Amino acid sequence: MPDKIEKLRSFCSGINFAEVDLSSEEEEFRRQFNHAIITLCKSLPESTQTDAILFFTQYLVTPIGRELNFFKNYYAPAWSILYWLINADFGDKRPDPEDIKSAVTAHAMALLLHPLDDHLHDGQLPATHLTMLLRSQSWMFMNTALNHLTHGFDGGEHIVRELIDNYYASIGRSAEIQALDSYCDLFRKQMATWFIVPVLMTKKMAADEKLTHAIQTAYGSFGIAWRLLDDLKDIETDMLNGSHSAIYICLPENIQAYWDQGTPEKDIGRAGIILDYIQEHRVINSIMERLCSELESAASIVDGYHMKSLAHEFRCLLRPLKNRLKPL
Repeated sequence: MPDKIEKLRSFCSGINFAEVDLSSEEEEFRRQFNHAIITLCKSLPESTQTDAILFFTQYLVTPIGRELNFFKNYYAPAWSILYWLINADFGDKRPDPEDIKSAVTAHAMALLLHPLDDHLHDGQLPATHLTMLLRSQSWMFMNTALNHLTHGFDGGEHIVRELIDNYYASIGRSAEIQALDSYCDLFRKQMATWFIVPVLMTKKMAADEKLTHAIQTAYGSFGIAWRLLDDLKDIETDMLNGSHSAIYICLPENIQAYWDQGTPEKDIGRAGIILDYIQEHRVINSIMERLCSELESAASIVDGYHMKSLAHEFRCLLRPLKNRLKPL
């Protein structure tokens, strides 16, 4: 049994997206996201600013060096989608520098707040005065930037309200999920705050509903693929803690009951039942196939709108996964 657990652990821990080779222009664009975090920290009371920088350095696993890179561990399309939208040829409308600054600030806060909210809620992060201050200040920064971005934009405020409402309506509803399709659909709603800026920028530049829907769909597919990747890499931790994930959703009720009890490493019999089912029914492969399908779908969608570079980034992430689609 230890060999079986180790084999599964080794296989899942080795699953990852490929690195995207960034141009110097993209690297410079990412620096604007990092600057937004620095600006956020500098807006806090002086006595908390250094602690805030240290917190983000540790929480976001930021390498210490000449330049802080808070978004190093965010796969490129998470933030580069804005770069490719801003530089896309959608017509004569081009975002002005202030719109770009507001878009970067709002999206940086959205990227930050999604995991921060989750980890504060599930206890992975303690609710200290500093973390609560950072959360409230990040929401304020995001809302302020979105107010600027929607100024004079008919329907912009409605888009923001609707997507934030979708986010809050969807979080904490995992108990209702009984199939992988539903699990993915729910996560698409849970990442609604990530959609706000790409949707606003697309509508401001093109005023094309089909294009806006396509960008949101492609970005959502990327987000789902990332979520499924995390579920695969975290299989051991989730199984030990009884945490519900894509893998859990793919198990029948009688096997889920063993998973729900948690700490299966203390019960070789229960662990064996779970792992035997996962292997015999190729659960890992099924999730990987869905993951690859989501990324290929994202690439195909933006390819259809001549966003070749963004499509290339989606497919670049996908490259190492196809070779791992095989039985354990």
